[in-house]
Amino acid sequence: MEWEVIEESDCPGIDNVAQADTTDIDTLKKACETQLKRKGIDVGCFVVDGQRAYFKQCSRQDALSAKKTRRGCTMYLLSDPDAKKSFRMMKAVKEEGMPTYKNPFVHGNLFLVLTIEFPDSLSPEAQKAISGVLPPPLNKPKWSEDDKEVEIHTVTDIDPVASFNSNKVNMQAGNEAYDDDEEEGGGRGGPGGPGVQCHQQ
Repeated sequence: MEWEVIEESDCPGIDNVAQADTTDIDTLKKACETQLKRKGIDVGCFVVDGQRAYFKQCSRQDALSAKKTRRGCTMYLLSDPDAKKSFRMMKAVKEEGMPTYKNPFVHGNLFLVLTIEFPDSLSPEAQKAISGVLPPPLNKPKWSEDDKEVEIHTVTDIDPVASFNSNKVNMQAGNEAYDDDEEEGGGRGGPGGPGVQCHQQ
C-alpha cells in the first residue's frame, strides 16, 4: 500500500473507526495492512497529530473532499491506484489471445510489445529527403472486410491490469463444465487416455 502525505491537513468530517496511541508511521501503515484489514476495516486515510493517530474508513475521493487545514496534523492518504495508469497502457488485439484456463471458448487479449525508436526532431530538409527515398504512404488497408481469407482486427489501448481482473470471472465460469468432463473419464484424452493440461499466466 502506497500513501500520499499531506501536511497540515485533517478530514474531521469523516468519523474515526479506530485510533492508536503512537505516531510511528511505519507501525501505523502496517496496522492498516494487517490488523485493521483482518477486521474488515479498509482504511483509506489516517491522520497523525502530535500524540496519536486516527484511522478513517473512506475512499480517497471522500477524504480529499473532507480535507481541512489543521496545524500540527498530517494526513496519510492512499495513493491513487490509477495515477500511473497511462504508463502501463499497451497495444492489444481484444479477445484474440490465449484461451481462458478451463474456459477455452473465452479468449484473453493479445498484447503486443512494440519497440519503436523515433528521432527527437527532424528538420524540414531531412523530412523531404526521407520522403524521397521511402515508398508512398501506406494509408490504404491491404485487405477489406469482404475478403473471406483474412480476419480484420483492430489494435487498441488496453490496460493489462484491468484486462487480468476482468478475465477472473471468465476463469471461474468454465470450471464446472471442465470438472464434469474430467469426472466422466480421462479429460481430453478420452476414457483412460492421457489428459492435456494448459496453464495460462
